[in-house]
Amino acid sequence: MSPADDAVTIRPYTPSDAETIAALTNREPFHLLNGITGAAFDRMLDEPGERIREHTYVAEFGRAAVGYCCLCFVEREDHLAVFCYGAVDPAWRRRGVGSALFRFLFALLEETASRENKPIRFLHRAVSRIPGEAELAAAFGMQEQNRLEVLCLPDLSGLSFPDPPGGLGFRSPALSDAAEWAALYNDAFGGGKTAKSVAHEFQGEGFSPDRYLFCTDTAGTAVGLLCATRKGRHARIPTLAVRTDWQRRGVGTALLAEILKRLKEAGMADVRLSVDSRNQAAKTLYRRFGFRPDYERIHYAAEFGGAF
Repeated sequence: MSPADDAVTIRPYTPSDAETIAALTNREPFHLLNGITGAAFDRMLDEPGERIREHTYVAEFGRAAVGYCCLCFVEREDHLAVFCYGAVDPAWRRRGVGSALFRFLFALLEETASRENKPIRFLHRAVSRIPGEAELAAAFGMQEQNRLEVLCLPDLSGLSFPDPPGGLGFRSPALSDAAEWAALYNDAFGGGKTAKSVAHEFQGEGFSPDRYLFCTDTAGTAVGLLCATRKGRHARIPTLAVRTDWQRRGVGTALLAEILKRLKEAGMADVRLSVDSRNQAAKTLYRRFGFRPDYERIHYAAEFGGAF
């Protein structure tokens, strides 16, 4: 049966929900957080400067948790950027849970924009492999912004790896490198990552000195970075960044070859990463290593509290 609108209740998250939410997330193989533990989920809510814990909610039907959502508030110069992630239990898809969550969130964001007197740009990611997510965004009038292609390297066994260009080397970052990691990331992507948020990431259970890499020049200065995560024998590469003045000089190729060599030696069965669908240079690089399209993440936006 499908729940009536008033049968789905939405309440604030508490730490006792962590294991339930992690299990719900892990029932969705294409979720970005698939493989997360309850402890890691709860710790993620304390990302510095993003007000996530106070804006995390659980959807219930009766006493069963059937979905959740987290809002990440990021201060911009003239507005708040609010990133959303969450999930509906696969057994409860297309039964009104996602719609109930979105109605709740949209009312909350409208009220927050008015109370804080600052426009809000709400950003939602839909996964093409998860039924109903794109349709839900369209139903709520959200506008598509861009698409990320998720690429998969299904077999590492036959790979060979070129030597890095002369003078390039690799080292793992330490906690003391958090500011340098943030600065390089922001130079490559134009973001607002802080040393505090990087330090929080480095202290989490997903960090490994074998899978977080700086690429350095002859003077030892970091000119690129990459991180990889793993769940069992499945690996992901969430971030690959090259300093703008070092782009198209072989740094991205060197970083990718080095991490794939390490993942192959660790016995990984496959590797996934995402790339902007418009970034032809990056897609060409990944194709050379054998990555192929798997599915898409579609980014949508909605605005609250006035014109931008």
